[in-house]
Amino acid sequence: PRRPIIQPPLPGKVYYMPDGRHVPPSSVIHGQKRQDGFFKHPILSMGMSHRGKYVHFYAMTRIPPVAIWDLGMCLRLGNTMADEGDLVLKLAKGSRHMQHQTWVNLEQRFYIEWQHLDHWACDVCIDPEEFIKLNKKVAELEAQQNRFIYKPLRRDLSHVELGSVVMLPNPSTSQTLGAPALVLQNHYPHFRFLRIKAILDNSLQEGSSNRKAHNRSHCLEISRYPKAGHHGAPVLLLELDSPDMR
Repeated sequence: PRRPIIQPPLPGKVYYMPDGRHVPPSSVIHGQKRQDGFFKHPILSMGMSHRGKYVHFYAMTRIPPVAIWDLGMCLRLGNTMADEGDLVLKLAKGSRHMQHQTWVNLEQRFYIEWQHLDHWACDVCIDPEEFIKLNKKVAELEAQQNRFIYKPLRRDLSHVELGSVVMLPNPSTSQTLGAPALVLQNHYPHFRFLRIKAILDNSLQEGSSNRKAHNRSHCLEISRYPKAGHHGAPVLLLELDSPDMR
């Protein structure tokens, strides 16, 4: 059974995002996340909006998505009050702990009308001091977004370097937020770019019967290491400090 909260959520406390069917279609959250898997998960409250209508939060997960892990866009929720370093959020005094290892996904800060949230199974709170650690991590990630942009934040892209991978937003009706694109020319606000597709998703493997598959001769593979591409074509090499693609 649901346990809806009756008071505004506290900063640093874990709450529960109920099934999307229990959140009215008019809620602002449906314009931020459409995937069903986003719901029915714990969330970490970051505090209320200045008018007290919305609560800002980060999603939590037992297994971070591959791209989020590669980019370091997550912090682990600790099980004790001990400080375990910059990548672990310690618990507040008197807090219970999660039953399973849990990560805070920092890819995007969401907000929702606070009345739609439920209580978590037990009272779990991070130490108030950990907001400094969390905000520092977010600031670092924001700085890195100048070269590797995976979340759809509106920003000045006039200084994006050629060869950077950025996000091309999808239409609002799409089930996904966007797709990666490779910048070829930057005449901000106008760009020339190439779309990036996963080889398996794009049916580029040999012998594909997918009639929508693109001609392999029109594509170049992105690789971490030098090698011969398909039919002897060159490959596009990632920089040494670049994370892998999804």
